[in-house]
Amino acid sequence: MGATVTTGQSLFIDQVTHRYGASTAVQDVTIDVKGGELVALLGPSGCGKTTLLRAIGGFINQTEGHIVVGGEAIDHLPPNKRSVGIVFQNYALFPHMTAAENVSYGLEARRMPRAEVKARVDEMLTLVKLGHLAARYPRELSGGQQQRIALARALAVKPSILLLDEPFAALDKNLRLDMQIEIKQIQRLAGTTTLIVTHDQEEALSMADRVAVFNLGQLEQLGTPTEIYDRPASLFVNTFVGTANQLTGKLLAVEGNAARVALDLGGELVARAPIEYSATIWMRTARQSG
Repeated sequence: MGATVTTGQSLFIDQVTHRYGASTAVQDVTIDVKGGELVALLGPSGCGKTTLLRAIGGFINQTEGHIVVGGEAIDHLPPNKRSVGIVFQNYALFPHMTAAENVSYGLEARRMPRAEVKARVDEMLTLVKLGHLAARYPRELSGGQQQRIALARALAVKPSILLLDEPFAALDKNLRLDMQIEIKQIQRLAGTTTLIVTHDQEEALSMADRVAVFNLGQLEQLGTPTEIYDRPASLFVNTFVGTANQLTGKLLAVEGNAARVALDLGGELVARAPIEYSATIWMRTARQSG
C-alpha cells in the first residue's frame, strides 16, 4: 500500500465539559492525540462520545475546557475554519452531484484553481479505489461506495483532524468488516489524525491505535486495545469490553497492588492487579461491584 505520510496534527482535548441545561453530557475529559494516530471513542448510546466529536468539529461550543490542534486553540473558530473533516453516519452526500463533484465541493469552496481541483479529486478517488465511478450519482452507488466517497470528500481538503461518526452503522456485517480494513488502510496512507465514534467493541479494538472508553459522560479509560482488554481500569470497562464473570464479596484489605476479598460464596481470595493500580481504583471497583 506504500508508506504512511503523516499530515495530521496533534489534538489535545483539555478538560472539556459540556452541559445541556442541568444535564452534563461530557464531564472533564482530557485526551492527548498524537499526529497521525487513530483513536476510537467507545461507549454505549448516550455516553457523550458524539457530543465530544461535535465540540471538536465546532458544531457546538463546549461549556468548559479547550480544543487544541497543533498547539493552537481552535475554540473561537467556526466549523469551516477548523481544518477538521467529518464523515457523518448517513454520509451526507449531495444527491444532485456526481461522486467527483461531491469530492471537489470543498476544494471549489476554497477557490482552488480548476487544474488543482481536478488533480486532487483524481488523487482522492484513486486513494479510495473509485476512480472508475467518478461520474455516478450517490443513488447509483452502494452503501460502501457512498461511504468511501464521503471519506474522499473529507480528506480532499487535507484536514488536520478527521472525525468519523459511527461510519459503519448503516452497513451489513460483512461489508462493515471490509470497510473497517479499507478505512484503516486509507487513514494510514493519508496519515491523518483520526477520531472514530463507535459503540462496537470489536470495531474499536481492531481499528484503533488507542481506545477511549466512555460511560455517563466520563472517560473511564484511555489505552491501547491490549491494555483496555487485558487491564481494565474499572468494572464498567471490564464488563463493556469483552465478557466477565463477577464474584461478589467484601473488601478486607489492600496491600500494594493486591486486594484481599471475602467472597459471599465463602472463602477468601487475593486479587492482584497490574502495578499501576492504586488503592483508589481498588476501592472504586469494590464500590461499583456492590
